[in-house]
Amino acid sequence: MAAPEALVSALADAERLHLFARICTAPDGWPADGDRHTAKLAQRLVAAGLVTLTGGRYRAVPEAFREALAKAPADPLEALFSHGRLVGIPRSPQRRRALLEHLAERFEPGRLYTERDVREKLSMVHDDHATLRRYLVDEGLLQRSNDGGAYGRPAEARAAG
Repeated sequence: MAAPEALVSALADAERLHLFARICTAPDGWPADGDRHTAKLAQRLVAAGLVTLTGGRYRAVPEAFREALAKAPADPLEALFSHGRLVGIPRSPQRRRALLEHLAERFEPGRLYTERDVREKLSMVHDDHATLRRYLVDEGLLQRSNDGGAYGRPAEARAAG
């Protein structure tokens, strides 16, 4: 069962979308004896679960959309990331707190980190590492030394509330 994102991605190319439309409108399926380029386009549609190849013909799988939407909702944090990078910092306090708790796991409790260490870890996720660091400190998920040169994750972060 494909994720909705995979279906959209497979149809995001104009040529694949056009081929998918031709396959959908062909009552007996679309012949698979086309050129290499068409076969390559169709291969992506097959991989996404939108099309099957049986008996030398491509056939649409319309239930792929229903199944993708019926899938249990993914981890809400997954929607905040694209290719391992944070797309944006949530405005909702609850979602932001969940994100910050997730990011805090990158830091070992009881270990001290320099400001550079914290910047490097957070820069891997988002360009605005300073805002993330400030939120982590404000939420008590990271503690900053009085001189601002060292950071640490408390042994027990305060409970969400």
